[in-house]
Amino acid sequence: MTARLSRQASGQRHLRWGREIHATLRAHIAHDDLLSDAQRAALDAESARLGATLTTLETATAAYGRWLSGAHVESRASLRVANYVADEAQRAVDATLRPHRDTLARFLPGGWSTLFGDLSLSRVLRAGHARTAKLAADGASMLRSLPSSVPGAGALPPVSALADRLDTAATRIRGLLDHVEREVEPQRRPLKSAVERGVFDLREGLEQMDARLRATFPASFIESLYPELTRGGTAIADEPDEDDDDTDPPAPAPAS
Repeated sequence: MTARLSRQASGQRHLRWGREIHATLRAHIAHDDLLSDAQRAALDAESARLGATLTTLETATAAYGRWLSGAHVESRASLRVANYVADEAQRAVDATLRPHRDTLARFLPGGWSTLFGDLSLSRVLRAGHARTAKLAADGASMLRSLPSSVPGAGALPPVSALADRLDTAATRIRGLLDHVEREVEPQRRPLKSAVERGVFDLREGLEQMDARLRATFPASFIESLYPELTRGGTAIADEPDEDDDDTDPPAPAPAS
């Protein structure tokens, strides 16, 4: 039995899978001389049903794709810039105060290295952005706690403007995260749900199609409708094409 596409495959890959099956149905109708009139009529009916299902899934995946390449990408870009601004503010602090780090270490709990901490979380994740904002805000607070001069060391560089830069960067990141949470992500949910519903309807419809076809077609015919898969059943097998994200080359044959 030809494997069916994995349920974990994307909506776009389900759409491609369904299109391959639909095109194969139509190719049988057009070119299969072994079909009886009754069989051809049955395939015409199945083609119409599947075509309607694919139109719904195509509409859903297109809408979700527009959101991904639009609002989602824009919010990611804004956060990327906000993180850059925070990094530049931290670099300015480092360049200004590093010559005085031994003196300042006495006033920083944990020493100089605690001023910025360790950015160990990916900024692809919300937690990474939140961590950047916290480090910037904490750094600003630490700067404002420093004395303006140290006995024996004299006056220290002014830090008020540096602290303001860090605070501004932290506020910007937090504002963007709030915007994403309140306005951008809520747009995702209904669009994603529509794709998931379209995938469910496609899979359910194909199972029902197979059951109906078994009444008048052999198993080999039904299997001929389904394309070969690869990547553990998550992609259509096809010739290599770096511009086709819906397919992948077939897995190499095992060595004999």
